[in-house]
Amino acid sequence: MPRARRSAPTRQPRPAPAGPSVWAGLVLRVLDSAEARGLPRRVLLEASGLERVRLTEPEARVPLLSVYTLLEEAAARLGDGCLGLHVGEALRAEDLDALGFLMVSSRTFGEALEHVLRYQRLWSEGERFALERGAERVTVTYHPYGPERPAHRLMAQLVFADLIVNGGRLVGGLPGARLQLRGPRPRDASVYARVLGVPVSFRAPQDVLVFPVALLSSPLPGGDAGLSGVLERAADRMLAGLPSSSRTVDRVRALLPELLPESGAELTLLAARLRMSPRTLQRRLRDEGTSLEAEREAFRRQQACVLLEAGTPIAEVAWRLGYSAPSAFHHAFRRWTGLSPRAWRLDGEPSGGTP
Repeated sequence: MPRARRSAPTRQPRPAPAGPSVWAGLVLRVLDSAEARGLPRRVLLEASGLERVRLTEPEARVPLLSVYTLLEEAAARLGDGCLGLHVGEALRAEDLDALGFLMVSSRTFGEALEHVLRYQRLWSEGERFALERGAERVTVTYHPYGPERPAHRLMAQLVFADLIVNGGRLVGGLPGARLQLRGPRPRDASVYARVLGVPVSFRAPQDVLVFPVALLSSPLPGGDAGLSGVLERAADRMLAGLPSSSRTVDRVRALLPELLPESGAELTLLAARLRMSPRTLQRRLRDEGTSLEAEREAFRRQQACVLLEAGTPIAEVAWRLGYSAPSAFHHAFRRWTGLSPRAWRLDGEPSGGTP
């Protein structure tokens, strides 16, 4: 959640490039950060295939996969596995244009998150956020795009650093918040604690920020209902200017919650619901950089985390995720996290540090 600045541009977006795209302001921040540490911009632009993109044009957008490559190249050349943390904590409102100003002019932290979810395509297509609100806790889950790659951790660092550090500054901190990240505990895990200031654990089924539900009502110092309304209308126009998403993967993701419990979202049934042959469905997903297996696995990992956090009985979690028996779910969950569902649930309340 970027820090506020005075002006609030409301220009219309340029047509997005083919495939998932990202706000070009993000690329500029990565380049600025790398150049300040001695890594020339031209090196990263050439390595990521962005050297011919006019990044400073109004409302410019760039391919998401090129941004992934940019982050990986910068992190490798700088030897910085926490590059995303450093870029995220330095984001400013103007880096997200009208969307950034809309967030900081929201009346409460919860309203700002609602704006993030509603207009997330303006920030990044392909990737997505999901918010689940329980009686006591809220979970914000980050879903990266495509097959697993190092950029996914770097991007998770970036988006959660922005939310925790910059958002926390606006509301006086996020007491009780904790971050759960996929993948093994890195050697530089202490950097997470120093930058984020909240407990961080690893080997989670999905990248999730958990915080007390009471924080949603925290007022923002720059809250302005009138300005927020103007910016919402501007963001609506910008969103309407983006090409409608017709990606097959988005249609698959929309059907998974419905089809998993009864059928496991099998290929033939899913293809029939989408009115295409199984072979066509597989080909279209492959062309979009993913597969049914990868999407089903990612959805199950994310929902397992959310449902266990909410206290859902383990047998019900297994059924809702389409497993034939609880034992199959136990096996999958242990493969994701190294723990049984019950042990992970008991271990899900870290007292501090980076376990």
